[in-house]
Amino acid sequence: MAHDGDPKAPEPDVPPTMGAELAAITRLALPVLVSQVGLLAMGLVDTLFVGRLGAAELGAVALGDAIFFTIHVIVMGLLQAIEPLVAQAWGANEHEKCGAAWRAGLRITLASAVPVALLTGLAGVGLQQVGKDPQVAALTAEFLWARVLGTLPILLFVADRSLLTGLGATAAPMVLAVLANGLNAFLAWGLIFGDFGLPALGVAGSGLATAACNWFMWLGVTAWVRLWPGFRSVHQVAKGAPRLPPGLVRLVVVLGLPLGLAHGLEVGAFAAGSFVVERFGVAAIAAHQVAIKLASTTFMMAVAVGAATGARVGQATGARRPNAAARAGWVGIGLGAAAMAAAGVVYLVRGEAVFRLFTHDPAVIAVGVKLLLVAAAFQVSDGVQAVAAGALRGLGDTRWPALANLVAHWFVALPLGAFLGFELGLGAVGMWSALAVGLTGVALILTLRFRALRDVPPIAQP
Repeated sequence: MAHDGDPKAPEPDVPPTMGAELAAITRLALPVLVSQVGLLAMGLVDTLFVGRLGAAELGAVALGDAIFFTIHVIVMGLLQAIEPLVAQAWGANEHEKCGAAWRAGLRITLASAVPVALLTGLAGVGLQQVGKDPQVAALTAEFLWARVLGTLPILLFVADRSLLTGLGATAAPMVLAVLANGLNAFLAWGLIFGDFGLPALGVAGSGLATAACNWFMWLGVTAWVRLWPGFRSVHQVAKGAPRLPPGLVRLVVVLGLPLGLAHGLEVGAFAAGSFVVERFGVAAIAAHQVAIKLASTTFMMAVAVGAATGARVGQATGARRPNAAARAGWVGIGLGAAAMAAAGVVYLVRGEAVFRLFTHDPAVIAVGVKLLLVAAAFQVSDGVQAVAAGALRGLGDTRWPALANLVAHWFVALPLGAFLGFELGLGAVGMWSALAVGLTGVALILTLRFRALRDVPPIAQP
């Protein structure tokens, strides 16, 4: 693919071979996977360090991270609308529209950062009013007020990363995530415990370290976006056209809001499941939290393949090559299913050994092994739904993922989980089985939706 901005003749709609498409998606997905795992690793390092301070501090940071992500995920999902707009414009050789979509996303980021940061900080304060342990609630609020100093840069980073993903250039976020992990380990240790000449700030130090790394990642990716020669056609047009076309910001919101809602509905469903599991005892909730961490880690493979698939589908759609778009979508879905199936085999065969890396409590392990058996069963469904959502995003269809998550998780999985857990006495395993049903429902709906769409016209940008 040329990156010099020169006009090019339309490509014939002859899809690549399956091997060539598989290689292209894998090449794009691997850097995304490394960057996503890198972001998870930062949270893991913070957890390990803070755990040395005590149980209350550990609980506060874990709760604070959950609150931060739950509030931010809708805006992060909204900014993903930049990806299909950029991918389709790049495929159509309309580079000025790539820059315009990106700048529209930046405008949304600047407008939303302060409200999101305030809501996050106030959520920590609100914990003290809803019956949470006073010490944990106070520490969570302390952590969140430090953490929200990174709200603006992490949202700007997502906007810049969405531009790069749409262009099919996924290496920069990977490099920055790796570097940020080293910086985070240094800052977190120093600011939590007062080493390296830094003040000892406890949980607030953990939040400040992560916020500082958010600034580092955004400054790095924005320099890459603005200075990398391969994207100068996008930059030059963006610099020369400071005024956005009327209606473009609205288009990004219309496309992106369902994406944010889809993320929020899925995260919210698992959060609601956690509240139900708490009713089944300490061992159940401990096993649930560890299993969620494990499932979230393997899910990053599906996220990476979904992002790469969305870029390939979007570029082919912009170039008006429906056969190539279909080939990219189905190859991506197959790759996501295969990668997640491999994770399922690990959970199935070595589930107990994996769980013992996190705890030696026999009661927790006993429940956890059962949960990983359920996780093994839904790995393929989880992979298929994530990649199918990415393929639909590349086509510009962002509403169906939100609808599928609403119906499958909230109308089916959660009521079913309560029934299986309480009425049939299956406890946490019942809730996880129901969530597996929900994920399978989402996968089925989105796959059928992608199959039904054919020769979709590119998104009409103003």
